[in-house]
Amino acid sequence: MVDARDLHTENSGTSLYKLHISRVPTQFTAEIVERILVDALRGDSNDENIVESVELIYPREDDPQEDTEATKDPQQEPSVEHRGFGFVTLSSQKLLDKALKLQTLKGGKTPASTKLYTMHLRPYRDESDDEDKDVCYLWNLFRCPYGDDCKFRHVGEGGCLLMNSNTDKDEQVQAKKKRGKCFAFKKKGKCAKGDDCPFSHDFEPTAKNVAEPAGGEEPKDETVPKSQKDCINWKTKGKCRKGDNCEYRHDPQVQEKALEKKRKRQDNGNEDAETKYNKNKKNKVKQPLSIRVFGMNYDTTQDDIMDFLKDCGKIHKVEFPVFEDSGRSKGYCGVWFASPKAVAKALELDGQELHGRWLRIQSGKMLLREWEGQHGKRKNEE
Repeated sequence: MVDARDLHTENSGTSLYKLHISRVPTQFTAEIVERILVDALRGDSNDENIVESVELIYPREDDPQEDTEATKDPQQEPSVEHRGFGFVTLSSQKLLDKALKLQTLKGGKTPASTKLYTMHLRPYRDESDDEDKDVCYLWNLFRCPYGDDCKFRHVGEGGCLLMNSNTDKDEQVQAKKKRGKCFAFKKKGKCAKGDDCPFSHDFEPTAKNVAEPAGGEEPKDETVPKSQKDCINWKTKGKCRKGDNCEYRHDPQVQEKALEKKRKRQDNGNEDAETKYNKNKKNKVKQPLSIRVFGMNYDTTQDDIMDFLKDCGKIHKVEFPVFEDSGRSKGYCGVWFASPKAVAKALELDGQELHGRWLRIQSGKMLLREWEGQHGKRKNEE
């Protein structure tokens, strides 16, 4: 850990390629700052020795402005946060010039972080150099916002921003907004607000329909009046409930086209509905999930039928009528499967032998009440 007042007592040779970094997030460590710097300065080169050291400044133990917890040894107390700035030593003058040219550095806590933080880079000033100690760094970058009220000296080539301390807050806000481009001016080549627009008009509009004035003439306003535009209801529905009070044009030819399209949609819609219903009704094939089994031996049980049909598919239910006195089979039963494919496989077993009888298998439900009622009527008639 490096102290702000002890840093400059070290060997002056280490500050040959040193720069100052500020606005470092408190959750960033020296390793994170080094990774972001290496990614920004590496470029196409494969040189691994880019950053020699990163020194983040931590509060001193005897600093009366810090809390008692922050005055502990940072090595023993990892919760101590640095002061948001530090110094970076690079390996060459070329890398130092490249870093100072960037001015800012963006990066996240991890390489995959979506939240990026902006850190500022500036030249390193030694405390022993009294001449450059009070020189305004932003002046050399043409970014000093204070103008004549700046407490640092404006030396050499430089400049200030458009706004200064003498301007009002509204003018400062307007100056900041001037950095953005006016959307209306970009698309249409003109802006209704004119000079009062808070956004910039200092660029060439990209609109294709911007008419260039001929021979010193002023550009004409090509806005079409409402009376020459077609009414949207008249154009799509063929009618308008506002009637003669509508501000837009009611062209009879436009109305005829709209009504013709409406008639075609209605005719096609009715035909499509009817044909679709008929097609679905014709193509709709009922796929039964049950079969009827006839001609069984009276000694055949329900387990024998399930074992006989087990290879067809999953059996959902079996209706197996028996005589009340003997408990033997009545010679027929109904079987419900879980899928139509199982029914198709069961129908393939029609005519197969079980317990000395050839079975007759049909698709459909086994209506026991109707079947037994008809069987009882036959007995009574006999």
